[in-house]
Amino acid sequence: MATKKAQLQQGNNLRDFTQRDELSDVTLIVQGEPLYVHKVYLAEWSPVWRAMFVANFREKSAQEIELPGKELEQMVELLHCIYPSQKAINEENVHFLLELAEEYQIEKIKQRCEVFLLSGNTDLESLLLAQRYCLDKLYTKCIEGATRLTLEDLEKCDEFQQLEPRTLNTIYKSKINTMRDYASYIKEKEVAMEKECNKVSRERDRIQSKLQTVKMLWETPSKRCYRHMGNTAMFDFSCRECNEKVYREIKKLCSELPNNRIN
Repeated sequence: MATKKAQLQQGNNLRDFTQRDELSDVTLIVQGEPLYVHKVYLAEWSPVWRAMFVANFREKSAQEIELPGKELEQMVELLHCIYPSQKAINEENVHFLLELAEEYQIEKIKQRCEVFLLSGNTDLESLLLAQRYCLDKLYTKCIEGATRLTLEDLEKCDEFQQLEPRTLNTIYKSKINTMRDYASYIKEKEVAMEKECNKVSRERDRIQSKLQTVKMLWETPSKRCYRHMGNTAMFDFSCRECNEKVYREIKKLCSELPNNRIN
């Protein structure tokens, strides 16, 4: 008894539900322990509790309400999360808080649990929680993570067998869409590369044509200086004027190449 009360009283900023205050108007009995609470807080957060207190249930006028099958520490944790102290959601309490929030229809607690889970690893374990408690944002993010896994890796996970058919269908459909998108991307890249290859091929052909023309310059007497135009012998590299004239011809040809690659 003393040990349980000591555990329930830990935390300087948290309410001690084992102590009655002047506004406590209902007592929850959990594992034989009384928890002094306020109907207005419970009804504000939970439509289940609201129905108990305002509809024609026996709990409406009861001063004490037994909660059989509930863990004392878990119920206290839930109360700490809905009272003004607003205890944080963490790895230790998120699972049972989701279960209790589902049972008592406490959507705000479910939302806080979902926000916490979204900040962590969105693995198959989180996907099971999202699937079970209808956490849409978490579900979508976990599906994205599962889609990035190979089918072999997915099937190796212990949680794989617990996935519902609708979840598996969503994962498979997402993987198919991903593959379809990737195939479209590859096709676009292929078309772009083909266009670039054709462009390079045309440029290569033009360069080869210009090179052939350059080669012919050395063999064309009319391209030499006026003194050597009639010379049918091989090009005389010792003539400065002939070299300058050929140089100008080559520069003109190079200026006509794509992107002026050669100057």
